[in-house]
Amino acid sequence: MTSRRRGRILAVHRYYWPDTPPYAALLRCIVGRWNDDGYDVEVISSQPSYKPETELEGRPAKELVDGVLVRRIRMRPDRSGRLRRVFNTFWFPLAVAVRILLGPRHDVVMCSTSPPVLLGSAVSIAARARGAAFVYHCMDLHPEIGALSGEFANRRLYSVLLRLDTATCRRASTVIVLSRDMKQALLRRDASLADKIVVLNNFELPSFEESADAPSPLPRDHTRLRIAFTGNLGRFQGLESLTAAVLAGGPALGALEIVFMGEGAVKQALVDQVEAAPPEVRDRVRFVPHGSVAAARALLRTADVGLVSLIPQVIGFAYPSKTATYLSEGLPLLVSVEPESELAQMVVEGGIGSRLPTGDQKAVTETLIDLVSRRAELPGVAARARELGRSEFSAETLLPRWSRLLEDVAGSRPR
Repeated sequence: MTSRRRGRILAVHRYYWPDTPPYAALLRCIVGRWNDDGYDVEVISSQPSYKPETELEGRPAKELVDGVLVRRIRMRPDRSGRLRRVFNTFWFPLAVAVRILLGPRHDVVMCSTSPPVLLGSAVSIAARARGAAFVYHCMDLHPEIGALSGEFANRRLYSVLLRLDTATCRRASTVIVLSRDMKQALLRRDASLADKIVVLNNFELPSFEESADAPSPLPRDHTRLRIAFTGNLGRFQGLESLTAAVLAGGPALGALEIVFMGEGAVKQALVDQVEAAPPEVRDRVRFVPHGSVAAARALLRTADVGLVSLIPQVIGFAYPSKTATYLSEGLPLLVSVEPESELAQMVVEGGIGSRLPTGDQKAVTETLIDLVSRRAELPGVAARARELGRSEFSAETLLPRWSRLLEDVAGSRPR
C-alpha cells in the first residue's frame, strides 16, 4: 500500500463537481488520482451555481469526495445579475487567498483560470507567501481570450491584465497549457517561460452518473448524416455561419442534419435563424437542451460526425475540451479552425475527419456536400478516431502524466 503524507496539495477552481462545467469533473479525476498516489489533497471551490439546476445548490461547506477534502465558499450565483458576477469575480480570488494565507500550509497549490487573471494572481501571491510551489493550469489564456470577445477591449485594462497574468506565470513552478498553439502564445508574451511550460491536454469528459447507458435525447434518423455539437453555444464557436450554410445548401444537403446540444449566449439567435428559414429546410438544424454527460454521450453515439468550431484566432489561446470526448466515442471530427493549428493538423494528417473552411460560406457548403457524399467512408475514419482518442486523450493515458507532474513539482520544492 502506498504510504500516506507524501505532501499536502491544494487545488482551486471556482466550480467543482457536481457543478457542470467540464473542468469541474476533470478536476475531480485529477485530484482523485493524486489522493490515490498518497497525497493529502484539498479542493477550494464555491457552491454549485453554474447552471440554474437548483438541486445542485446547497452542498456542505466541507465534505469528502473520493477521499479528497472539498471546502466550498458560499457565494450568491452569478445569475443574480451583472453586478453580482463582477463582485464574485473579485470576491472568490480574495477569499481563496485569505484561506491560503491563514489556513494550513500546503506543499503545492494549483489553480485554473476561473475567474480569469485575478484568481491566478491572488493564488500565486498567497502560495509564494506560504512557501508553496504554484502550478498554473491554463485551460485558456487571458486576457487574450477576453480581447477577442470584447470583454477586455479597453487597451489600458488589457495591458494591466496582461502584466498581471504574465507575472503569475513567472511566479509559477509549472504552467500547464493544452496545446502547442497555447504554448507559443505564452512564449510570445515572455520567452523566459519556456522551461516552465508543460503541454498536457484534457482527457475525455468523465460521467459520474450511476448509469452511463442513458437514452439519446434525440432518436436517430438513419436516412441522414448527423453532425453533433455538444457544449456551450457561445460567441466563440461561430455557429451562426455554419447554420446559415446548412440552411442554404440546397437539395444536396437534404440528407444532413446538425444537432446542437447545450445552452449559451447565441442559442436564441440560432433558433431565430432556423425559424426564419424556409419550412422545408428547418429540420436540418435541431436543438437539444443541456443535459448530463451521460445524455451527451448517448447523443454522440447516434451521430456520424462531431463538430468543433471556433471563431478565428481563438484556437491559439484555448483548446476545445469536447475534442477528447468526441474521440472517445469514436466520432470523426469536423473542425472549423485555422489550418495551421495543432487541432486542424491532427485531424487532417491523422485521417480522423475533415476541416471546414473559415470565412467562406460557399466553401463551407461545398465541404458539407462532400462530407455527405463520402458517408460510406466514415466507419473507417471512426476507427482511427477511436484509436487516437484511446492513445492520446484517454484518462488512462493522461492521469499518469498528472501523477508524474505532481511528483516532479513536489520533489523539486526545497524542504
